[in-house]
Amino acid sequence: MNSHQSKLVNGIIIGAISAVIFITLLTILGDLYPPLKNLLKDAHHHHWVGKGIWATILFVIVASVYYFIKKIDTSDSTTRFMRALAWTLIFSALTLFLFFVYEFFKH
Repeated sequence: MNSHQSKLVNGIIIGAISAVIFITLLTILGDLYPPLKNLLKDAHHHHWVGKGIWATILFVIVASVYYFIKKIDTSDSTTRFMRALAWTLIFSALTLFLFFVYEFFKH
């Protein structure tokens, strides 16, 4: 894989990491602060649609900025970023699971 391909793949991975963290935070914040959830619902007809739209916008911006700012990338960095994405997904899923278990037993 050449440097341009590595930059593209790494930008996409960094964008995905950003989107996963963003959706996790929005989900928790929306449940803790109902006006946020209502704002997403009012603007996009459903709060999950709103989260998806804003996560997609964030993904495209972060991936593009990374691609255009980064000078050179290697396949070594791609491997590290893939690990970071995997851990981000695991941590985010666990965070959401524990949050909703807490919310279930709290009420």
